[in-house]
Amino acid sequence: MIGYKGEWRTVKEATTALGPMGGLAVVVTWEEGGTARFPAGDELLLGELDST
Repeated sequence: MIGYKGEWRTVKEATTALGPMGGLAVVVTWEEGGTARFPAGDELLLGELDST
């Protein structure tokens, strides 16, 4: 899970990509639908699903 736009989102898939200026990015596909791109230097807030 990643904290994104004020809520926790579940990651379905994560890949890397090159931006138009050649910078590296992390591309995340959400279980809830949609995708997001994060520059490789961004800090991502990670968490785990509760098993209860």
